[in-house]
Amino acid sequence: MNRIGGRGIKGWYYRLELSRKTRLWGLIFLIPWLTGFLVFFLKPLVETIYYSFNNVKIIEGGVSTEYVKWNNYIRAFTVDTMFNRLILTMISKTLPQVLIVIIFSLLAAILINGKYPGRSIARTIFFIPIIMGTSIASASLVGNDIISQEIMASTGMNTFGTRLILDVLANTGLPTEIVGYVSGAVSGIFQILAISGVPTLIFLAGLQSIPPSLYEVANIEGASAYEAFWKITLPMVSPMVLVCAVYSIIDAFFRHTIMVDGTNYGIVNYMYSIAFNQANYGLSAAMTVVYMLVSIIVVSVVSFLISKVVFYYD
Repeated sequence: MNRIGGRGIKGWYYRLELSRKTRLWGLIFLIPWLTGFLVFFLKPLVETIYYSFNNVKIIEGGVSTEYVKWNNYIRAFTVDTMFNRLILTMISKTLPQVLIVIIFSLLAAILINGKYPGRSIARTIFFIPIIMGTSIASASLVGNDIISQEIMASTGMNTFGTRLILDVLANTGLPTEIVGYVSGAVSGIFQILAISGVPTLIFLAGLQSIPPSLYEVANIEGASAYEAFWKITLPMVSPMVLVCAVYSIIDAFFRHTIMVDGTNYGIVNYMYSIAFNQANYGLSAAMTVVYMLVSIIVVSVVSFLISKVVFYYD
C-alpha cells in the first residue's frame, strides 16, 4: 500500500469538509482566469489608466508622456459630444434590450427543450440565423435587393411589418412609450436573435438540469403548466438569469451603435478611431476608463438587484 506516515496519500483530501472541497475546486477553476488576468490584462489596464492622465505621443523607441491631470476626462465629457451621446444611449437603449433578450432566450430554450418529433431539426433551424449572422439572415428572409426595398417603401412597411404592428398598438390606446418599445423590439428582431444565441444555450443547460421528479410531484398535486413554470422552472433557472443578464449587458455594450448623419458609430470603434486615426492616445485612454467604469457600475447594480431573487439549491 502507498502510505506516508501511516496515512494514505489521498487521505488529506477525503478528510476535508464538503465546504472546503468546494472552495478548493473553486480556486482550481479560478486559476486559468486569474493567470490570464495577471499575464494579459493587468499590465494594459494599469497603462491605460496611466495614459488617461497624460498627453501621449509616439516617439522613436517608445512613447513620451506629459502629465495633464484631468484634462482628458474633461475633454471627453465637455468637448467631445459624440462620446457623451454614445455613453448615454448605451445605458438607456441596451438595458431594455437586455430584458427582451432574457425573456426571448428563456422562452426559446423552453420551446426547443420540449419533447416532440423533430426536436433536433427545430433546434437547427433556430440557430441558423445565429450562425449565418444578422445581415445575411435579414437579406435572406426579408430581401435586400432593390425590388424588395421598393416594395417595402411603397407599402410603408419595414422589416417584418413593423409599421402594421405600430398602427395596431397605437389604436389600442396604449402609451406611446410602450408602443415605441414594442415596435423597436420587433424591428430589431434579427439583432435580438443574434444576441440571444449564448443565453439560450445557457438556459437550455439549466432546464435540462432540473430534476424531472419536481414536475412529477407537481403533476400529482394537480399543478397546471402555468403554476409549474412560476413555482419550479423559473426559480430553478434563476441563477442562469443572473449569468445571462451579465453576459447580455456586456455583449450589448460592445455592440452598441448610434446613427449620426447616416453613419453608424460604435463606442469601441470610436475610441479606437480617436487613438489610432487621430493619434490622441490620452483622450482615448480616458474614454476607455470611463467606458470600463460605466460597465462595471451597471453590471454591479444589475447583479445586486437580480441576486436578491436568485434561488440556489443543493
